[in-house]
Amino acid sequence: MTRSARGRFIVLVGIDGSGKTSLLSSLGTPRLITSSWRDLRNHELPSVMAPDAPTAIKNRLTAVPRAMFIGGHIVAQYEYLVWPQLALGRDVLLDSYWYKVAAKEYILGRLHPSLSELCELLPVPDAVIVLDTDPGVAFTRKRGRPAPYEYFQQPVEEDFTRFQSCLRDQLNVELAGHPTVHRLDANGDFASVRASVAHLVGSSAATPRTMEPLS
Repeated sequence: MTRSARGRFIVLVGIDGSGKTSLLSSLGTPRLITSSWRDLRNHELPSVMAPDAPTAIKNRLTAVPRAMFIGGHIVAQYEYLVWPQLALGRDVLLDSYWYKVAAKEYILGRLHPSLSELCELLPVPDAVIVLDTDPGVAFTRKRGRPAPYEYFQQPVEEDFTRFQSCLRDQLNVELAGHPTVHRLDANGDFASVRASVAHLVGSSAATPRTMEPLS
């Protein structure tokens, strides 16, 4: 398949509470497919590949099985949610891809070398949109109830904002070498942020990269 024949692969990235889930649910069109890991539940996959509580599973695993579980989950997203739509000529806006989970594993001191190596082998998105959000704003959006894997030890504001600050910094490190990164101030009202994301997706001039299924 030629590059011009397939859709564009765009990733939406931000800290927890940056608004990714709400934005994805409001931006989908027949030409733009929005997806997150939760959509794996709509495919006939082993339950371990589309679990209801992936964090709970990760926390029961030792280092190598944990890395394999996370890696398999990322690969399944590309193989089942991204590539089939690209092959049909549709654009895909995916929640986070491997960037956020790898950043979280790094700041928790649990990033296994095998997971790092896998991430380096995965197809590179055509563009990444970063929702730049203040951790304090994100905590307010969470209504003071952060979920596990969103803080270091305690689900309180100080711990959440410290974790999210580290996450934001590590995401910037991961994306430093990507050729097409768009950064948006996501601290404002939802309608304004949504309009900015929609404009970026619609006007992105990123040329689709050579991309194939992994299998």
